Amino acid sequence: MAALNLRTGKEYWRYERRDSNNPAVWSFGVSERTVVARFTDGKLVAIDLRTGKLLWHTEIRAGDRHRSVELVGGRAVTEDLGAVRAFDERGGRSLWTLKTPESCPEVFLHFMHALPDHLYAVHVMCNASGRDDRDEYGLLFGVDNRTGKILWQQRTVDPELTAWGDGHTLIAPDPDRPQTIQLLDMNRQRISPRATLPLDEWDVVAAGSGTVLSATDPKDGSEDHDTLLRAYNTLDGQPSWQLRAPTGQEYGFPKIADGRVYVVRQPFLTAADAGRRVHADLLILDAGTGHLLHSLRLPAMTAPDETDDFEKLNVRDTADGAVSISWRDGSGDLLIATD
Repeated sequence: MAALNLRTGKEYWRYERRDSNNPAVWSFGVSERTVVARFTDGKLVAIDLRTGKLLWHTEIRAGDRHRSVELVGGRAVTEDLGAVRAFDERGGRSLWTLKTPESCPEVFLHFMHALPDHLYAVHVMCNASGRDDRDEYGLLFGVDNRTGKILWQQRTVDPELTAWGDGHTLIAPDPDRPQTIQLLDMNRQRISPRATLPLDEWDVVAAGSGTVLSATDPKDGSEDHDTLLRAYNTLDGQPSWQLRAPTGQEYGFPKIADGRVYVVRQPFLTAADAGRRVHADLLILDAGTGHLLHSLRLPAMTAPDETDDFEKLNVRDTADGAVSISWRDGSGDLLIATD
């Protein structure tokens, strides 16, 4: 692992394990002070973000599936067999273990968020590998972040079909009525629906800053191309604005941050475009109104070898004036530093 200057690429420090044969980093989490990485051999390693100094390490041998790490509120959280475990971010002390139900022995931590009143919302996927003929399903826990006590839990659809809104809001299909998209409120006592979105199927692509975005045009009938950004208010689910792409163009998955929508507008692609250089634009919109604030012509990017109608350039993250963009299959990452 290495830490680089965002704008110059200068390397600040490098961490390389030499205690095992070619262990790879499965995933890592980053806070303002610490990096915690999960390796393929089960080792969990914490590194000081500023100096690269090793702070602590431990081992969690929990099978051969991909493992996730989340850093939230001074805690490093990751999976174990039939459990989610939390460690002190700086010292490595084991803080608590959340045991999942017997029907969920295989756990993948999809995301977690810190809410007011010492509440964590922890969303996991159960039995995603399909082994042992167990049902695959999502499970959302409300957890006391000091003790790991489960305050409530709710079965959900696949966490990939959910989106996190502001603060205590989650956008997700109703597991009993998958075509009903709910805005869910969470607190220490319960999780409950606040409103529903006027969508007849799941096409939410981003949420944040009081806005939920969908991307397909219901009148178009095509699921291949995201040609219409439609925005809804997260308070009541009512429409607030929409933006249609020019003919022959569409949008990749956007990202909402700090009251702005970051989205790539690109031409339609098909298998014939594999390996071709593609020109696209980064648009920055006001999240509340949809008004265009800035646009930037992106450097040409090469379409993946297995390009199809679903291949898009997605905004992965935004931070400190930088925007990370890549193809939907994860290839060809591009980091743009902006003013």
